[in-house]
Amino acid sequence: MVVQTRVDRSIEAVVHDLEVSLSRVTELRKEIGMLDAGRHGDARVMRLNELIGDLQARVEGIEAFVQSCQRREHREEQPPAEIEFWM
Repeated sequence: MVVQTRVDRSIEAVVHDLEVSLSRVTELRKEIGMLDAGRHGDARVMRLNELIGDLQARVEGIEAFVQSCQRREHREEQPPAEIEFWM
């Protein structure tokens, strides 16, 4: 298999996983929003929201990195083998 094809497939797989992950974050936010916090649950719900926000930021950062690799790979700024190694 040509290195370029392997790189493209690796990037596509990572992008797909990131899209699924961000979708799950959205689902979690909705579920947390529907929780009945009750007596001491407000603090727990706030903590869950903080954790979800942190997770979302990290996944978005990884997504930006992958998109950067994809742009470099197609502009041939980095050798495809090096990008494949990163992925």
